[in-house]
Order: sequence, then structure tokens, then C-alpha cells
Amino acid sequence: MSDPLASVREVWAQRTQARSRSDVLYLLYAALMGVLVIGAPLLHAAGAFLARPDVLPALLHPAVPTVLTGLCAGLGAVMVMIGAVRGPALLPPFFTATLADSGIRRRRVLRRPFARALLLPVLGSLTLAALIAATLLSAGRTSPAPVLWWLLAALGTGLLLGSAWLAGELLEPLPRRLLALGLLLGGVLAAALPSGAGPAAVFPVDSSSPGAAAGPAAPGAGSTSGPAATAWAIGLLGAGLLAVGAGTVLLDTARGRVLREQAARWESATTVATTGDMVGAAGAFRTPPTAGRRLPAVGPGSLPLLYARRDAVAWLRSPERTAVGALITLLAAAVLTGSTLLTGPLSWGAALLGATAMWAGSGPYTDGIRHAVHTAGAPTLFGQTTESQALLHAIAPTLALALLTLLGSAATLWMSGTVETAELSGLLLPLALLPILLAGRVRDAAKGAMPLGLMTPMPTPQGDLSVLPLLAWQSDAILLALAAGVLLAALVPLGPGWLLAGAALTLAGMTLMARARLSALRS
Repeated sequence: MSDPLASVREVWAQRTQARSRSDVLYLLYAALMGVLVIGAPLLHAAGAFLARPDVLPALLHPAVPTVLTGLCAGLGAVMVMIGAVRGPALLPPFFTATLADSGIRRRRVLRRPFARALLLPVLGSLTLAALIAATLLSAGRTSPAPVLWWLLAALGTGLLLGSAWLAGELLEPLPRRLLALGLLLGGVLAAALPSGAGPAAVFPVDSSSPGAAAGPAAPGAGSTSGPAATAWAIGLLGAGLLAVGAGTVLLDTARGRVLREQAARWESATTVATTGDMVGAAGAFRTPPTAGRRLPAVGPGSLPLLYARRDAVAWLRSPERTAVGALITLLAAAVLTGSTLLTGPLSWGAALLGATAMWAGSGPYTDGIRHAVHTAGAPTLFGQTTESQALLHAIAPTLALALLTLLGSAATLWMSGTVETAELSGLLLPLALLPILLAGRVRDAAKGAMPLGLMTPMPTPQGDLSVLPLLAWQSDAILLALAAGVLLAALVPLGPGWLLAGAALTLAGMTLMARARLSALRS
């Protein structure tokens, strides 16, 4: 009996990126040696650096394990929604058409890309877990046995996150949204209730380990090396393996239409990204509206109300994208507020992470601002200039994102204890950063074409450095967002007055840069 995939396998074997079995074995050997020779020393050095008096009290806080469990569940909800746009079991369009749409069982075709995609959540989970374990080991607050169970639980958590990613690709819209909502509610309950469930039960704090007495005391930090921790670690690993096995079997249920759409969208986005146009790549990756087609976007009312209604209807027409943006904004506000309660490297790392996440979370809510900027140069209709349209389109995002920011900040302050006067600046930090980021969205939308001067070669003894100006030009928006977040975080200890004054000056500067770009775009 002839192999129906013989011709396709021949094409696959002759591609330019084809690897032989020896090539694969060499890559595995190189990866293993890289982990042993480079990764392990770097991890040990990072753990020794973070084992500081201004880091350990935050890491040993009794709420940290439950918060990590809640974040894992929330990340699972995000992975489910991401799977609706770009799933883990995906092939290039040519192989999707020839293999996934053939009579061959789809698990035979899609299990290899699924296995490769699993490396992303698994390695991310293991890296974070190993960094926490290295820090606690350097401080003498744990021992090898709890660390082993902690790493096994992290491996199982990564497998579960990968399975949630696959579920978002396989499920229909309604079950997918219900699963994401269930995970999100489970994460909220896990973070709100002081229960030792999930990864929280395996958090590797061992008060009986050697050197524990010399470290900083942590109220409520006890040993997690007992039978309950062992059972949870084995249970998480078993659940992860079972979920991956079930997902591999369920690959046969993957819908051809979804595979084709995701493959074409991903190839288009990656092709545009190779040209250096990150904004165009994000636009190509964006899915078309799938819901609320009959919702009226135009109705009676004043002009601000009309624009706010148009933006709100646009959000409802892309519910998955809007939900992911809302969840990212909540987490970003929580992290930014948490940065004001921390000190040392954790504080600055949380500020950078929170500013980045808030910039990303505002993206789904600012399509109206981008549309307003794209009308620059067109005839002015109804007396509305580009600046006035951008300002009107900023009303709804400001209100929605401010509400989400307040919820995320209030959750952090509530979990940290009583709200003191010094913590009010932490509540104001994400709120003060929000209008700056919206003005930055206007500036970024008016970016225009890349100047040809940036393509000029820059020969140096170290090589051609012309790529550095290109990267700086492409990432200037996120760099400015990070700079604004760090600046405002540095003003928090000075009090709310200094914070608001710094935010006003930064907003004025960002607004002037946006107006300058709009003027250059019209000229």
C-alpha cells in the first residue's frame, strides 16, 4: 500500500531548514550543555543576588504562594484566549492544506508542532520556579527536597498551561469563553482565599532547613516538604501529563477552517515582522470581528457620547481580544501598585513589568485612536480635525481602563493589609500612568514610514551596528512607556503631589510629541 504522504514528505525533507536525526541530537546536546555550563551558573548568581534583605521579606510573605496560584489560573485563562488567535498545534499554510486537510489523522500531523510549542510554557514555568528556588536556597530558607517537588509542580503547571493553550484552539467560541471565565474566577478565589491548594501547597519554604534561623522571619512561612506537598506536586505533574495526552488525542477534532485561518494569519504577521514593521505585523495578526454584528454603533446623543458608544461597540465585536486586554490591564495595575510596596530589585522589576503590561493591555481599547490618526491628510468631515477625533476616541478607553486599573490596584492594596496614607501613591501610580500611555498611543499611531537614513550602514570593528537605530525606532513607543513608568515609580516615595506633578509634565511632553508627529504626518 502506497504512502499517501510520500510526496509531501519528500517536499518537507528537501526544505532549506530540514534537519537530519543527527542534527536534532546535536541540538539536544547543545541545549543540555548550555543549561549545565551557562544556565546553572547564571541561575545560581541570580539567586545569590536576589537573596537580599529587601527581597526576601516579600518572597517569604504568606500571601505569595496563593497569589502565584491565582496568577497561574489567570495566565491559563489568557492562554485559552490566545489559542483562539494562534494555537500551539499549527503548521505553515502549505502543510496545513496538504496535511491537516487530508484524510490522514490530524494527530499524526499536528503532534510535532504541539510538542514544540509546549516548550514555551514549560520552560517559562521552570525558569521562574528555578529562580525562586535558587533565591531561597541561597538564603538558607529551603532544602533540596522541597525544591525538587516545587520544580516537578512547575513542570506540571507548564504542561497544564500548554494544554489550556491548545483548548483555546480546539474549542468553539462559547465553550472557550466559559473555560476562560472559569479559570479566571478560580484564580480570583485562589488568590483571595488562604488555602494551600495547587502550586501554593508546594511553595518551597522550609523553616526547618539549615540556616533558616539566620534569615529574615516570615510570618506564616512553614515547611512544605510534607506528604501534602508531595501529593500536590505529583498530582500537578500527573494532571499536566494527562492533559497533554488527552490534548494529543483530541488533535483529531481540530477544525480545518480554524487551522487555515490561523496559519495564514501567522504567516502574514511573521512576514511583515521580518521587514521591521512591528505595527503592521500586529495589524496582520489581529482577527476580524466575530460577534455583535447587529449592534448599532451610531445613535442619538452628544458627540462625546457618540464616540464612546462607537468604541464600546467595537470592543464588543471582538470579545476575546477585549477580555485579554482587560485581564492584562488588571494584572498590570496590580503589579504597578505592588511595586510601591516593595523595595530593591523587586520594586524596579515590578514597575518595568507593570508598565509593559499596561501598554500591552491598552492596545485592544485604542483602535479608535488609531483610526482617528489614520484620517490625517483626508478631507475634514463635519468639522472634526484629527486631534479632536483622537481626543473624542480617548474618552471611552480612559473610563474603561481607569475602572480596570482601580480594580487591580484595590485588589493589591486589599491583599497587602490596611490602606495607609503612604499607599495612596501606589493607588495613584497606575492611574497617573494611564493618560500618558494613551497619549503615547496617539504618538505611536502617527509614526509614519521609517526614515531611509536609518538604513545607512554603520561599519565598526564589532560589525555593522545599523540594526541598533532600527530597533530603537521600532521600539520607541514601549521604551517611552517604560521610561514614564520608572519615572513615576521613582516619584512615589516623595508623595502624591510630586507624583501628580511628574505625571502632568510627562503627559504634556508626550502630548507635544504626538502633536509634532501629527503635523509631520499631514505635511
